[in-house]
Amino acid sequence: MHPVRRAILEILKREDQATVNDLAERLEMAPVSVRHHLDLLIGDSLVESPRVLRSSTAGRPQQVYTLTPEADAYFPNSYRQLARGSLAALRRMLPPGELLAVMRAMAHDTAAAAAATLADLPPDQRLHRAAGVLNELGYMAGYEEEAGSIVLNTCNCPYSDLAPEHPELCQMDLALVMELTGLEPERVHHITDGDSRCSYRFYLQNGHRSRASLPLLDASAGSAWNG
Repeated sequence: MHPVRRAILEILKREDQATVNDLAERLEMAPVSVRHHLDLLIGDSLVESPRVLRSSTAGRPQQVYTLTPEADAYFPNSYRQLARGSLAALRRMLPPGELLAVMRAMAHDTAAAAAATLADLPPDQRLHRAAGVLNELGYMAGYEEEAGSIVLNTCNCPYSDLAPEHPELCQMDLALVMELTGLEPERVHHITDGDSRCSYRFYLQNGHRSRASLPLLDASAGSAWNG
């Protein structure tokens, strides 16, 4: 990012809001140049102008600029460090069985709202909807028919840097898939084993099958994708 735009974000982060004149004074720049950079930041959805500051004396009202929630991504955070530390503490404090129970409870909580709306669907439709929910959670999910079964693929691990040292996260994912689909799958591929995706195979019973020759789908968009 351009240094001036980075500086504007930092000023707004510290001050909560600022006008063009405030920024121009802080940056020692002409207001017209500041407006140029603000326009670019607004175009990137990082800055917005939610209100106008009206002066008690004569003069033009001034726009007040603030950060959008999207701007948070440009500032340091310790989420991964916190997650890593929390998992390490849980592993030290809990026996393996209790740690697994915690992971399953977390999966249940994540899936609870969606699973309630999926419960009455036939298995193939529920699988399709479940893949959509996983996409919303960042898993890049899709599914395909293979050898009389359905294989659900998740091509992105949202915590890939944590999973190798914390396999309990993989157990949480498995529990999440089970909660969403209402089925018990066989895991056939695993990202932490070097595979390009995590894959879960389902054998649908009682005559419930997916649509014939179902391609690998992005369940949130409904369009074919390959991988």
